[in-house]
Amino acid sequence: MPFLYRKPRGLLPYALYLPQGEPPEGGWPLVLFLHGSGERGRDGKRQTRVGLGPAILENPQAWPVVVLMPQCPEGEWWRGETLQKAYALLGQVEVQYRTNPRRVYLTGLSMGGHGCWNLACLYPERFAAVAPVCGAGDPFWVWQRLGKVPIWNFHGAADEVVPVSFSRALADALAKAGNVQARFTEYPTEKHDVWNRVYRDPGFIHWLLSQERTVV
Repeated sequence: MPFLYRKPRGLLPYALYLPQGEPPEGGWPLVLFLHGSGERGRDGKRQTRVGLGPAILENPQAWPVVVLMPQCPEGEWWRGETLQKAYALLGQVEVQYRTNPRRVYLTGLSMGGHGCWNLACLYPERFAAVAPVCGAGDPFWVWQRLGKVPIWNFHGAADEVVPVSFSRALADALAKAGNVQARFTEYPTEKHDVWNRVYRDPGFIHWLLSQERTVV
């Protein structure tokens, strides 16, 4: 079974991917993945079927990480109490699986891309790197809070759901904040499902897993 499924009381249902073999010195890296609006629900499984989950199953050797995939309830968004519950799950998984506190990563797509910007702004010191995919956020908050966080933001210029102009505005905000570790890749022909390209890109995977916080 590639994913473990859990429904903890008071928190969100979630799926967990655990890599094979012994963890490296310092513990496995940990990725928090926030899904899009189409994967909301209560089964704890739907969020594994779009985006990061399929990419991992196609090539698990490329992802030597623990991956936490909480599920957002129907009608909710990655903000407020729901986002805080996802953050609480992150802390629990860290303790239970003794993951590497210097190598905690955040990524998500569409609605989850929005959630990435929100959570990173709330806890900018928490993540070694952040990778939103076709999301959006508050440029002022990003300018104020994310001047030092390694970020690689992705968007398709032909996105028919979330306009690429949102990501362009955030790239401008990061530049104005002086974030020299921020990157923005805009694919000229990709549509909303740009995540299918991003999560299979060896260059992106290498970049993400090479990031490490110097202070914990």
